Amino acid sequence: MTERSDDAHAPIRALVFDMDGLLVDSEPLADQSMVEFLRRHGIRAREEYAPQLLGRRLPDAVGLFVEWYGLSGHLPDLIAEFDALRTETIIGNLKLLPGAAEIIAFGRGAGLALALATSNRRHQAAISLGETGLTGRFDAEVTGDDVTRGKPFPDIFLLAAERLGVSPASCVVLEDAPAGVMAARAAGMRSIFVPGGYSVGADLPAEPDVTVPSLVEAQRWLEDRVSPRDTERPAGRAGR
Repeated sequence: MTERSDDAHAPIRALVFDMDGLLVDSEPLADQSMVEFLRRHGIRAREEYAPQLLGRRLPDAVGLFVEWYGLSGHLPDLIAEFDALRTETIIGNLKLLPGAAEIIAFGRGAGLALALATSNRRHQAAISLGETGLTGRFDAEVTGDDVTRGKPFPDIFLLAAERLGVSPASCVVLEDAPAGVMAARAAGMRSIFVPGGYSVGADLPAEPDVTVPSLVEAQRWLEDRVSPRDTERPAGRAGR
């Protein structure tokens, strides 16, 4: 575990979770759909580009495909094609990552507000939540469809805080992607970085408050910092 030394922050009142690669083991499926999508266009996926897609909205990812590979076609049609393939790939193939159910239960039991802030599209996020038993577990859900600027911009996290009715300084973001850590920092939120897959050993343009190897360790970090005064639920509205 590595941790930043500047630990003087507001009390923790909310947890904001990324989903793909953090709560749900979907990254191998995302790779599979990307490879197949490019294959259908006569293009071989280049592995060195894959880490740059972590945390990106689907339309932004397709835009990068056009830039990197010279992919031709009408952009909205390409987005719809990749969307359909991603959706087909995840159905029936998802499972929770270790510690996911437990850390959500911890946050709920501690009286913290819980938000999902995923770059995924809303209908795909609904599939992922349903197949892994997480439907209804969050006080607010924000998806890539709710913002025009995806991570590393802070918009998705700021909207999550707004829907929870808490200040950004009282939120802790849990992320597995460097772009998400950057977005959390830009939003004025603390972040727990849980690297996995392509993000293991990745260079971080923004420093998280702590880096841990798993959600189990993330929960332990939180247990040491959530005090009784943190457990009063915010009075603001929750939204989906």
